[in-house]
Amino acid sequence: MSNRIAAVLAMAALLCACTGPKAAATYNGPMNSPVSMAGQPGQVPLDDAQRAQVAATAAKVPPAQRARLRYALATGDDGQRHLVVYDGEGLDAGGHGPKRHEYVVFLVLNANNGEHYDPQQNSIIAPIPPPPERDNVPTKP
Repeated sequence: MSNRIAAVLAMAALLCACTGPKAAATYNGPMNSPVSMAGQPGQVPLDDAQRAQVAATAAKVPPAQRARLRYALATGDDGQRHLVVYDGEGLDAGGHGPKRHEYVVFLVLNANNGEHYDPQQNSIIAPIPPPPERDNVPTKP
């Protein structure tokens, strides 16, 4: 009887492992790229709609700042990859900060809700609440 239960549990575990969420396709290129190089080989790949969104976002930025603009396909809270356009001021040509252990996040220019982009984790950070909401911690009943 115990062998039969063990076999059923092993089969259930195998089925659960096979039907679990699938990992997204991996991407081995750069995590972010300059907007000026969007669509070129070796850069973060974009489809036509994403390329148009990058161009529209860049057009809203003053010309003097456009050379600093970068884009990425970053993971959001929903686990999906989303297009991020940000002003990479202070980053080197490789997209890294000036100091080795510096932690830098950038405002997402193509979002209206105050999201930020973390280039080290290649992820989108939810907007930080304004001070009154941030400072009021709910009390437990």
